[in-house]
Amino acid sequence: MLKQVDALSDVRIARVVLVDQSRESGALLATLPRVSEVLAFPPDHDQITMMAHDHPASLNRAMSAIDFSTSHVLVMDSDCFPVDASWLDRLSNATMASDPFYGSLSHPCLMAFPAELAPQVDFAEGIREIGIDTGRLVGLQIAKTGTKVTFARPEAAFSGYRGHFYLDRSVYHHGSASFIAADDERLTRQVSPQREMRYREYIEDGQFELPRRERLSLKRDGAKRRLRSRLTP
Repeated sequence: MLKQVDALSDVRIARVVLVDQSRESGALLATLPRVSEVLAFPPDHDQITMMAHDHPASLNRAMSAIDFSTSHVLVMDSDCFPVDASWLDRLSNATMASDPFYGSLSHPCLMAFPAELAPQVDFAEGIREIGIDTGRLVGLQIAKTGTKVTFARPEAAFSGYRGHFYLDRSVYHHGSASFIAADDERLTRQVSPQREMRYREYIEDGQFELPRRERLSLKRDGAKRRLRSRLTP
């Protein structure tokens, strides 16, 4: 991700702070382009029990720990990256990626907002009360400050089977890429390592659509799963 950010960004990306969710890769992460700091926080065991991860707690701690010297905060998932140099120009004063499944909610794969609002953002709001995922109410929180929020709408990639584009196809978000290396089976069972390797090859070649043979294979697999679910008592 950071190689793409470095290659397709200008001086407006002044400082990159990484949150190490593995809590053991800090030395390696510190060598990546534009990184000024790597943060790691103690696990939030309550969130891990509930969600199989503690991303909300880590993001909230990062907002409190970072002494922001920039005008804006830009939050990006580790599997979200620009694919066109115009991406920064397409951000507004406050831009939120829309959740692909719940368009009125925000998604933490891509968020930009004034740094002065960082203390008012809570990535954990709603996860206990109504069972939503990380940062889905951040857009609403920013809007409540009187700041105009632009919601970036998702556009399906890979024939609708994987990933989304944002900001007029200048940014790509793969989604759940880190689950492959997760320790919790609730996360690892959501992705196929073999299929993810194929997607990685396509992305490295700058290709974001599936060949016809793979689309047909996925359709067959989907039909088999639906049939099995109907036949299972």
